Amino acid sequence: MLRIIASIPFWKVTLLAIHLFWMPQSSNAESFPILPEVQVYHTLGTGGSNYSSGALGVAVHLFDEDGGPGRYMHFLSILVPSKTLGFDARIGNLKTASEGQGFEIGVHDQWVNPEGKGATLSLRRIDWKKMAEDSEENEIARSDLLHMGWSWSMDRQGFVVWLFGIDIANLKLPSKSIMELQLALGLRSAF
Repeated sequence: MLRIIASIPFWKVTLLAIHLFWMPQSSNAESFPILPEVQVYHTLGTGGSNYSSGALGVAVHLFDEDGGPGRYMHFLSILVPSKTLGFDARIGNLKTASEGQGFEIGVHDQWVNPEGKGATLSLRRIDWKKMAEDSEENEIARSDLLHMGWSWSMDRQGFVVWLFGIDIANLKLPSKSIMELQLALGLRSAF
């Protein structure tokens, strides 16, 4: 099933997300349990990784605890451009020669008290078809990540939520495999 999700082209997920955003945003999760989700991140890693990513998908409302968090499961399609603001994306110590694509599956708790705070635990997989090393193009690279994230909103009625994440990444590069700790800062749509 994960391979099926990862094989969905990014543009199709984009169209789905745009369609979902046209639906009324004022619906409660109980009356409409599938909500659109958009995320953008910039990630820095201890092994030299430096890249930006965008993700589109849906969050499925699972349940609300009495006086506690609302729990959501999200499914995202991830795109990592090969350049961001003119800078090459790097995975480990290698530059990317193609854009990366992947998916994320996770659970998100949106707390009621304190309002506007949340936490996420998810798994991500991102694949790159080509990597550049010493002006040579190599084969596939892969990043498998355990993502732990925290979110907060300055204004609960706002559309944007700030994100901070700590990732444990297993990088499978063409010549070696390494583990890396990554820090990410980003934004996502509020729900």
